[in-house]
Amino acid sequence: MKKLSRNDPCPCNSGRKYKHCCQRQDEARQQALSSLRSSRHTGADLAAFSASALSQALDMAVEYHRAGNLHQAETIYRQILRMAPSHPGALHFLGLIAKQSGQLEVALELIGKSIASEPAYAEAHANLGNALCLVGRVESAIASYRTALSLKPDLAEVHANLGNALIQQRRFDEAAASYGRALALKPDLAELHNNLGNVLYQQGKRHEAAASYRSALRYKPDFAEAHNNLGNVLNELGNREDAVVHYRKALASQPAFPEACNNLGNALNGLGKTDEAIASYRAAITHRPRYAGAHKNLGNLLRKLGDLEGAVASYQRALRLTDDPETTEGFVQCIKNVYFTREIDGLRPLLARALSTPWGRPAELTNPAVSLLKLDPGIGRLIQRANCAWPGRLSRHELFEDAEFSSVASSPHPGDPGDPGNAAGVTPPLGMQSSLPPGLALACNDILLRCLLENTPVCDIALERFLTMARHILLDMAISICPEQPNAAFNERALVFHCALARQCFINEYIFECTSEECDKAELLRERIGAALDTESPVPAPWLIAFAAYRPLTDLPPAQTLLDLFPDISAPSVSSSASDTPGSSAAHAMAALLAQQVREPLEDQKNRSLVPHLTSIADSSRLVQQQYEQNPYPRWVKLPAAAQRVFLDEDLRQRFPFARFQPMEPKGPASPRDPGGEKANEGIDILVAGCGTGQHSIATGQRYRDARVLAIDLSLASLCYAKRKTDELSLENIAYAQADIMALDPAALGGRTFDLIESIGVLHHLADPLAGWRKLLSLLRPGGFMRLGFYSALARKNEIAAQDFVRNLLASFGRKAKDATPEDIRRCRQEMMTAGNAGAFRQVLSARDFYTASECRDLLFHVQENCYTLPQLKEYLAQLGVSLIGFSLDPDIMARYAQQFPDDSAQTDLDNWHLFETGNPDTFAGMYQFWVQKA
Repeated sequence: MKKLSRNDPCPCNSGRKYKHCCQRQDEARQQALSSLRSSRHTGADLAAFSASALSQALDMAVEYHRAGNLHQAETIYRQILRMAPSHPGALHFLGLIAKQSGQLEVALELIGKSIASEPAYAEAHANLGNALCLVGRVESAIASYRTALSLKPDLAEVHANLGNALIQQRRFDEAAASYGRALALKPDLAELHNNLGNVLYQQGKRHEAAASYRSALRYKPDFAEAHNNLGNVLNELGNREDAVVHYRKALASQPAFPEACNNLGNALNGLGKTDEAIASYRAAITHRPRYAGAHKNLGNLLRKLGDLEGAVASYQRALRLTDDPETTEGFVQCIKNVYFTREIDGLRPLLARALSTPWGRPAELTNPAVSLLKLDPGIGRLIQRANCAWPGRLSRHELFEDAEFSSVASSPHPGDPGDPGNAAGVTPPLGMQSSLPPGLALACNDILLRCLLENTPVCDIALERFLTMARHILLDMAISICPEQPNAAFNERALVFHCALARQCFINEYIFECTSEECDKAELLRERIGAALDTESPVPAPWLIAFAAYRPLTDLPPAQTLLDLFPDISAPSVSSSASDTPGSSAAHAMAALLAQQVREPLEDQKNRSLVPHLTSIADSSRLVQQQYEQNPYPRWVKLPAAAQRVFLDEDLRQRFPFARFQPMEPKGPASPRDPGGEKANEGIDILVAGCGTGQHSIATGQRYRDARVLAIDLSLASLCYAKRKTDELSLENIAYAQADIMALDPAALGGRTFDLIESIGVLHHLADPLAGWRKLLSLLRPGGFMRLGFYSALARKNEIAAQDFVRNLLASFGRKAKDATPEDIRRCRQEMMTAGNAGAFRQVLSARDFYTASECRDLLFHVQENCYTLPQLKEYLAQLGVSLIGFSLDPDIMARYAQQFPDDSAQTDLDNWHLFETGNPDTFAGMYQFWVQKA
């Protein structure tokens, strides 16, 4: 490199000669640095150095530092520290180099020493805050930033960093204030306007956020991130055309911007420009092949366009990248309730995982699973054969022993048991090698069938008939076993399948048809098992499993004895792990069966003394209570993993972006909910009135941040079930109590009131639903919210006709609905499913509630039920003085309503909705589910 001459232009670009500009300053620095280096050899004392020499050396090191020459800068910082070990500047900047190098603990130590040497060093406090943020000590970082600003209030960057830290703690109001102070100092910083926009967006202030993003773009027109963020806000506000403009501007500035491509796809999809949307999603994937969100969105759009194979393929790619709740839930939303008409490669193993993990509520996956089972060449043939023979019954040979099944049985599905690539495959161990009929082998080997049986009621007539016949055949096989040779007729695969079938029968509360011959054989088994237990003789496992498929194992006295018989496999840890995965061995399958039918009911029995009673049960509620005490209602097995918790206001803004409601979080001393503003940072109190077996209360308790949930119900059986399920999930924010809504008042609750009250499918079973609604409203705080569900008279016409049929049929038995026995329910169901009646009740027969005893009782045999119309609900809202926020409906229905009534952007005009429902009577088949707010 040519040596710089004193007559050369100065490198600082001042335009002057070097000798007239920076030469003297550089020479002084070099002299100071030379002296510093020589002192190491001569042992010169610190006193020999002037403060100015150290300052000049530090300036030179900082220049190297800024130029990126960290090695040279570090050398000089260390030379300074040899002469002045407590030099605050050298310690501080050396700490910055450590931070830049990823040595965060070293950085914290060095910057800390700098502050100890000079406590009023504002920049050191600020950089200490930066390092603390990087190690996750956000609260300490906030304290450091505040100290820096107390020393130098005009540090705009520190105000900004403080805002960033506050966002991590979701302290949005404070973050917005920090960004505001930063912008007062540096109003032209586009990044700060963008960050402020992000905070305002998080607060639900979409229009204010858009203004901030526009300010960022005024100072930096090619700011791709701000264009993308503005596009997101505009898209949410329904201004998709302008959103597209800004996404395209973001991509013009930064073509390889996968998030903008993905978001552009979302906006184009909303505009109905599906081809362009697909291209945008694929562009996002091209820029980032591992972009799970883009794969998911592409899958959703392909599903919407009817390309199920393409949709599943996209979700397969997304799920290879992540199985986070958002992606797994998206997969379930993509295929839920779909009845497939053709096989799709790779779908079976995904669906089995979705059922057993689970990725969503297993009941929503029944249709996909059943349809794929029927498409299977072997299982489908078994189902068809049983269905065609009904109401006749096929023998073991007629159903299973047929040469046509042999070739199919030898070709397992990829990912199913028998496939060498599947870790859950089953190989019969020595001593249990007896062969299976080829058709039965098909059923035993099908992992999707087993996952379905273990996790949710089977909601299909034809499959129910096949399982009913299989149950009888397996009963005969079990009865033929002698205690001296317990495994003579069963191999491990048959035991595992039989356990799954028994678990299914317990889940559906033994709703399958049972002939008198089968009942007699099940009773014979009960006697054999009882005699063996009395004499402490061996009890063959197939006996227990076969009995469990007809009656719960708790009918064998004493039930605890069964756990003692199998101590190695009935321990809670084994039972728990067995219930989480498809049974891969007889031991695990047996453990899961014992957990379901013995251990869990015994725990429920113990819980009866632990659930408090808050009120008496009114006479008008007695019949309803008696109905729900017959079984825990509704019985369920698993729930998906909880999503990230949200604030209630945030949830409502996401559900109803155009609705007008008063935010619950206090905004100042005038808040109607909290006049003193004292509860701004506290949790929310929630009442779930009519919680059943806990699905509702658990979902609510897991959804909302800082939620304290009280869940009540008439049925102690259901409450004990709910408490056990809640304890299994280690949820400590949900309490259960038995209470009658009609007897509730603040005194019964110790003066407690609530921010949110949820009651879905409950009030319409009261003798006076409006009076019950008033009771709940009296417990709601001013400005509080209610989520409610009522039966629709229009949507329930088919159910009402079926109830009339059932009442007439019961009358022929000499019974009334309130006196109906489980056998009455089975007989009525079978009559409705006959060829002569099935057509008239097609819609009822397709309802999931039809396929378990307690849900069928609720559907068709209820002792007290009221149905409503929207004009009636409109009148109730007016009488009670509450305002409608919106309905909870499928997005496709909301889109159709918006198309018919574009002027009702909030979608809260009940007159319009009544017109819409009149033209689409099934709109509210899942009840009128809606949110309201108290004044």
